[in-house]
Amino acid sequence: MDSDAAAADAATDTAAALDRLQISDDANTDDAAELPAASSTLECKPDAASTPIILCDAFYGFPTQKRPRNERVRAVSRQLTNFLQWRSEASEKNSNNIHSHVHVLGKGKDIESVKTRIDELGTQTKASTEQIIFDPDIEIRQFLDKQNGTSSTQESQEEVVYLSPDASYTLPTTCRPPRIVIVGMLIDRRITEDRSRRRAEESLNIRAAKLPLDELRVKELSSCEPLNVDTVMELMQRWWWNCDRVEERLQQINGSGETKCDDNTEKYGKLYKKCFIEAAAYAMKSQRDRHPNRTVHKTE
Repeated sequence: MDSDAAAADAATDTAAALDRLQISDDANTDDAAELPAASSTLECKPDAASTPIILCDAFYGFPTQKRPRNERVRAVSRQLTNFLQWRSEASEKNSNNIHSHVHVLGKGKDIESVKTRIDELGTQTKASTEQIIFDPDIEIRQFLDKQNGTSSTQESQEEVVYLSPDASYTLPTTCRPPRIVIVGMLIDRRITEDRSRRRAEESLNIRAAKLPLDELRVKELSSCEPLNVDTVMELMQRWWWNCDRVEERLQQINGSGETKCDDNTEKYGKLYKKCFIEAAAYAMKSQRDRHPNRTVHKTE
């Protein structure tokens, strides 16, 4: 089967998964019937009250030659603009959504070029560089140490992951995802396998993790699939939003300011699993709509 035919089949399978999950553009899931009794509590790390952070790692992958570098700047800027535009439109539908903080870290000249290009694109879209924090020449480790106070504690390490389709570890769906996720700004015509995992584990000494896409049970879409940057960012934002909604309902039922989750509690695990599945299905729908001929990259 050639790659175009395989991609078309994958697009059809993704659409079927959305239909199977009964997800539409106007879906608004009510989890009331599935929420635990008032006496139940959940325990989960990291702190659900902390604002999530998406770190965009632009420190590697930018060519030095003028033309390839300009192509990378334009590609990265387009992906970030797609995400910002989607999030702005989502906010219009639900003004109560709390956004993640988006930081772009990289070399000063690259960051400035990306910022300028997003501003240019923003005149045609709802995207704005005011929605992004640009941190030129601030290293990933330096940023994390400032956020967490120290990077040596187990708690600090658990709340940070570098997303990579080549990671051996898969994020669980039975609990809230980590508060800080790092996304590599790799947008290439050809996939270079293991690149992001090496960047995370060998260069930065940060745990690499892949998204649990197998949970969607869609043909040719596995957890090893390298998704587009805008799709990954949308998926994470939706996942956090879904968890916020469920935990807010739990707080109302429990009459407590605390929300906790236990990975070993089957009922709670189902609630959190649903948070991920809906987020992933919606994000894959966005990817399919933007790139109808390339829903997935791996077709073998």
